Amino acid sequence: MKSPTKKQFITALAAIFLWLGYGCGTLSAVTKEEYKISTSGLTVSLSKKGEIKSISINGKKYSKPIFAHTTIAGCRQQGNTLVKKSDNQAIIFEREMVHDSLQKSCILIDKFTPTENSIRWEMIVKGTSEPWGSLIQTKIQYPTDKNTLFWTAWGEPQYDPSILDASLARSLRAFPGGAQIYLLNKKNNKWVDPLVPVPFSDVSYYYGIPHFTYKNHQRGFVPADGNNICIPIATVIEPNAGTGLTFALSPEDEIIDLTMNTSRQGDIVFTRSFNRIQSGRECLFSLDITAHEDDWRPGLGWMRSRYPQYFNPPNPQARILGGTAAYSNHFTEFDADKMKKMCFTVNWQASFDFPYMGLFIPPVGTNEQWDRFGGGKLSVKEMNDYAAYMKKLGFYVINYFSVTEFGAHIKYPAPPRTIKGEKDLWKNSNDYLYTTFPNAILPRPDSTVTKPEYIGATPPEGWYSWKGCAVMDCGDDDYRKFLLKQAQRHVNEIPDSYGVCIDRLDWLRMFNERADDGITWFEGRPVRSLVTSWKALMEDLGPIFHHAGKNILVNNHIKRIDFLKHVDGIFDEFTYGGVALNTTAFLCINKPALGWTDAAATVKREGGDAFFQKYLYMGVFPMCPFPGNDHSIGPDPEVEQFYLDYGPLMKLMQNSQWVLEPHVVSVVNKLAKVNMFKIPDGYSIPVVYGESDKVGVKIGNIKGVNNRTVCTVYYPGKETPARLKILKEKNGWYVDVPLERGCGMLKLSFNEK
Repeated sequence: MKSPTKKQFITALAAIFLWLGYGCGTLSAVTKEEYKISTSGLTVSLSKKGEIKSISINGKKYSKPIFAHTTIAGCRQQGNTLVKKSDNQAIIFEREMVHDSLQKSCILIDKFTPTENSIRWEMIVKGTSEPWGSLIQTKIQYPTDKNTLFWTAWGEPQYDPSILDASLARSLRAFPGGAQIYLLNKKNNKWVDPLVPVPFSDVSYYYGIPHFTYKNHQRGFVPADGNNICIPIATVIEPNAGTGLTFALSPEDEIIDLTMNTSRQGDIVFTRSFNRIQSGRECLFSLDITAHEDDWRPGLGWMRSRYPQYFNPPNPQARILGGTAAYSNHFTEFDADKMKKMCFTVNWQASFDFPYMGLFIPPVGTNEQWDRFGGGKLSVKEMNDYAAYMKKLGFYVINYFSVTEFGAHIKYPAPPRTIKGEKDLWKNSNDYLYTTFPNAILPRPDSTVTKPEYIGATPPEGWYSWKGCAVMDCGDDDYRKFLLKQAQRHVNEIPDSYGVCIDRLDWLRMFNERADDGITWFEGRPVRSLVTSWKALMEDLGPIFHHAGKNILVNNHIKRIDFLKHVDGIFDEFTYGGVALNTTAFLCINKPALGWTDAAATVKREGGDAFFQKYLYMGVFPMCPFPGNDHSIGPDPEVEQFYLDYGPLMKLMQNSQWVLEPHVVSVVNKLAKVNMFKIPDGYSIPVVYGESDKVGVKIGNIKGVNNRTVCTVYYPGKETPARLKILKEKNGWYVDVPLERGCGMLKLSFNEK
């Protein structure tokens, strides 16, 4: 028997070392320079250090030297990379990372696993010392050429105008908005089509909102910036090759804050901030790589299929809420028939029923009245009577709720208590707050307190909002119990309400430096992020409403898909600005999306046709003129006519879901914009912003469309739809669509049996 060679001996020692380090498992040969991992759609090549070196799309002449890896800012690798294969064909790379300046270290594990339709890349950071924090980054370098395009779920496409051709520039032209309000300015008072991929450019994107800093401690936030993204996804499209790749981060991850940076050269960098690294816990992040055709739709469609709990309403009946809406405290009669013609569906009962913010149902008997914050008196019975009245008319009422604000005219330091007994304590919000849950006050950082003597004081000096209410941390145990009790009372005592809309999620960007959620590290210390406070609260709050068949909508100033696991839809306050319209639509591809109209004058200045057509295109319903609307559109005969004209078209959007198959619909020569939605009895296809009297619409081969399909077109201002011929083509169907006022709303009706 021959003695082993030196190379064989070293290889055997390495294998033994790996086996001792990992236990059982199938080992990769450590002498290999490259590993390959494949699924049905693509193959990823990996270096011996756990870096992606190239990606090939199976069945296509597509292979790119794409370089991607995980880093921790300020860290270097110490020692060699350990490699193994697991029983599920995963390849695992483990490295020790050392931060010299902090004198800290951790173990970084990159795990690549084939799934049915993706390569899943998990990044695990195991702390080995006392707590510390650094940026955890996924860096992707994609070799672009002049034809490569990029897409993400943005407020509006971000690009360098100098590198656009004439056709693309035309598709990206801005449609001026009509709003004149201090929350918007000329830069963002417009709408740009977000369904258009663009060339790679040097851009910083923010997941939902730029993060809170001591230097920029802006409190209220309006989602009006086009470089905010609402779903952590990056899609690269190669039109010449007919291919696309999507890199999709998981909404299940513990993301406190995330940015995505792109460069003109093809870099994509995901940066996760404020996650704590410490002994005894793991930071787990994941990213899936999928291959598809050269369209933005299938990447988003994959995300919806993989994480349905974030895209589907927990209460399936929530889709009935789709329609134009109001934010009114109007209790008198109105023209119900006219409102139905405007596709009116929901009134978010304006926020004045309660005695003060946060106490939405005071501890009184069913028939006992209290002083409304908006003036007058009200009882729980009267609240339910109004909801029952609206239900009888065929409309729905949702009530106001908030988890981040409490009280009115809160003073600091805490004033002397004025109410002695516990029964009436609720009648004074200062007494109630400081007696019941003072630790829930969101404290100002020491660097922002208004007086030196307030530094470190208990209770802390806090932030303040509308009418002097205190900003609250819903992660506080006592306040959390209070909120859950309020929710249960709502369910029990207002049975005819269809649920609540939770306001002011912009406060969730903040940190509570006097609490610890176990995962967040901010400004060199353990803190509690209100992101984790919200997610933990909703695990309990959501089931209270959903088990009773009620719905939860949100006014989510922070546009993040991971906030919506227990949310049934959105009633957004800023869609008239354009950017929020787009992000609201992306978050609601399977949910009802209700948008705000600030004033009738906005519709007039923008032009009624331009105003409505962008809402149809994005599958969002605008607020409608309604008596008593608060800081929003009121009755106006001229504008009401537009709502009546477009009412039948908006009804075709009810109970709709986005169709996300590749190349499912297009307009010949791009003479109009077009989108496609699944509705219960077929499909609706808004054709808008037409530049010709007639356009050709191409429809892909899609389930249910056949020779028996009936195609009708609805026009604004016309009661009776017209029937159109739908013709079979090699790759789908074709319809010649005459337009009126630049618009035509197609309905494809069929029998799916």
